[in-house]
Amino acid sequence: MDELHGDELNGAELHGVELRNVSFRAGGARILDSVSARFEPGKLNVVLGPNGAGKSTLLRIATGLTRPSSGDVRYDGQSIAALAPEPLARRRAVLSQHVDLAFSLAVADVVMMGRYPHYGRVPTARDVDIVSRALALVGMEDKREQPYPTLSGGEQQKVHLARVLAQIWSDDGDAGAMSGAQRFLFLDEPTSGLDVHYQLHILNVVRALLSPSLTVVAVLHDLNMAFEYGDHFVLLERGTVAVTADDARAIPAEVLERVFRVRARRMHDSTTTSDLWRFEL
Repeated sequence: MDELHGDELNGAELHGVELRNVSFRAGGARILDSVSARFEPGKLNVVLGPNGAGKSTLLRIATGLTRPSSGDVRYDGQSIAALAPEPLARRRAVLSQHVDLAFSLAVADVVMMGRYPHYGRVPTARDVDIVSRALALVGMEDKREQPYPTLSGGEQQKVHLARVLAQIWSDDGDAGAMSGAQRFLFLDEPTSGLDVHYQLHILNVVRALLSPSLTVVAVLHDLNMAFEYGDHFVLLERGTVAVTADDARAIPAEVLERVFRVRARRMHDSTTTSDLWRFEL
């Protein structure tokens, strides 16, 4: 593994989410092999890799939804195996690529599902307020009473972003959305299948929330969009970490070519400070 940043994994102060020598086997196949990575708060941490590299498995293990065959996952230094499910659900949320709902709920009711770990039998006024704030944040407050199935695919994904944000929203009425205790937000290809407007909107909302109290880990499929929005990158190759970097420009073209089995050419955009990649077979 190449590490293209200054901090050493071992001996550094613990922040955010850390995977320590995580391996995972399924049906005799090794899906992940001794993966170590650290995702820090205040950054959009991006996991990259081709199909079959182990990205979704890594995310499921990092969220505690799947147990590793070996190794450990820690949130701010504490093993998630030691965290009770309900307190964990109030601090960790996962936005999946596709979410199927069996009932024709109103948009606000879908978002209220994110508040389930926070209240008993009946939502409080604070829960209702958080749902409204989350809907406003994603630009869907005017559709709070609309039946969820009547929304477009992009609008549905915005509603689910509001739902997971409501799940980890601060319960302190005078504080910001992600203030106080550390929160952890995981995004599993949240922009896949959406048009460019909704892709940009979702990533802009997430970036606007970044703070020392929020760790965001996202699996992204579009490399150029990942490099544009990301702050820290973990590139997987056949279940191992091929390279980590704090700057997309530090990832060598030859590594991208090997991992994705393409020819890669960096192109500078004179109208911005960013670089674009062109990929060919």
